[in-house]
Amino acid sequence: MLKRITGNHQGARVVVEFDSDVYQPGPLTWALCDLMEVRPGDRVVDVGCGTGYIGLVAALLGAGKVICTDIVDEAIRWTLHNAELNGLSNLEARKGGELDPIAGEEADMILTLPPQMPFAFNFNPWRYGGTDGCEVILRIINQALPILAPRKGRLYLIHSALANPPRVRAALEKTARSWELVKTMEKEWDPVDAGKLHPGLYDYLLEANRQGKAELEKRGDRYFYPVWFYRIDY
Repeated sequence: MLKRITGNHQGARVVVEFDSDVYQPGPLTWALCDLMEVRPGDRVVDVGCGTGYIGLVAALLGAGKVICTDIVDEAIRWTLHNAELNGLSNLEARKGGELDPIAGEEADMILTLPPQMPFAFNFNPWRYGGTDGCEVILRIINQALPILAPRKGRLYLIHSALANPPRVRAALEKTARSWELVKTMEKEWDPVDAGKLHPGLYDYLLEANRQGKAELEKRGDRYFYPVWFYRIDY
């Protein structure tokens, strides 16, 4: 079933169409589009683009060139469709994992909401980030160095507290020139929603929390966790 949504971010109006075969934009995507700083002429990369929403907004805000990457064929197709829908000729889509499609190139800014749900095995390519949730995040952090550093570029990264915060913070300290927290949002770790994603996922995260690989806060009989928006400079 075809869906169509519109958004307005920093004065840029964007329209996207998509179906159930592609990851759909939501509050985290919209929040990133509201806070990212696009400079005129920037070369921008949207990693894990889905519908292309974030990359589209970057192009509408004045980026000179936008490259969207995703491992899903349907994401590439819908991103190109939505670029045409918004009248954009400076956006291209490339299939591949993380930053592999632009290896050897340079960029001014990378934008990403990576898959970062932990579990024992890959239950959903749109969400799965490894057994502790941060494998895709760590690859992006490390791959960004040769791409951004020559131009003193920046990475906007959305990181959930479900995805091993100590490992991610250690990688940032080791790799980045500097980094800052620019926004925090809170979500509930709900057993019903977790069960819809995959049986056993709720308890898997509770165990990860006990092991220090997730950061959940218990309030009464409910659990909550933060989602962080980082600006990372290389």
